[in-house]
Amino acid sequence: MFEIAVAIVALVAVVVALLAVPVVLVIDAERADTLRMRWRVRWLFGLVDIRSARRVRTLPSSDRSAAARSKPTPADRRWRRTRMGIAVLRTRGLVQRVARLAWRLRRQITLKEFHVRTAFGLGDPAATGLVYGALSPLLVMARVGGLDVDCRPMFQESGFTGAVGGTIQVRPLPVAGALVAFLVSPPVLRSMRAAWRARK
Repeated sequence: MFEIAVAIVALVAVVVALLAVPVVLVIDAERADTLRMRWRVRWLFGLVDIRSARRVRTLPSSDRSAAARSKPTPADRRWRRTRMGIAVLRTRGLVQRVARLAWRLRRQITLKEFHVRTAFGLGDPAATGLVYGALSPLLVMARVGGLDVDCRPMFQESGFTGAVGGTIQVRPLPVAGALVAFLVSPPVLRSMRAAWRARK
């Protein structure tokens, strides 16, 4: 029994030690008429080096999108997702909790040559404005923290375009702890219930 306990403790110690080693993630993605993405993960000081193949995927054209919008089911799904997103953003305390998570992650993540450029529209100017208003404090916090982030609303059209790139160094153990604490926090659980109710 003692040997089993020692083996378990040793295994846990090894896992904790491995998770304490930083993971380096290099990403390059862009979404416009096509979706282009590639990434690379380095861990254990280069012993683990995984690279993705360069991927380019053609997105649906405006004509095909219009044809899809003529069908009621996709439109209903899109409106349902919008309702769910608005319900989540209106959850009391969620924005503050997300800001707290971002602050905790910022201390465990080292960003090098990192940039984000996005533009989005929900098809409804009021819904787009509501989402952008909820995101604005996070964007201001990111810029104050020295991040190169630019997010713009598109009030007259629907869709999403953007580009993200850079090198990120992550400490897995504290990041996992921060994410677990975030997911089980009351505001997040309330937002999940609100999204479920809005889905119906």
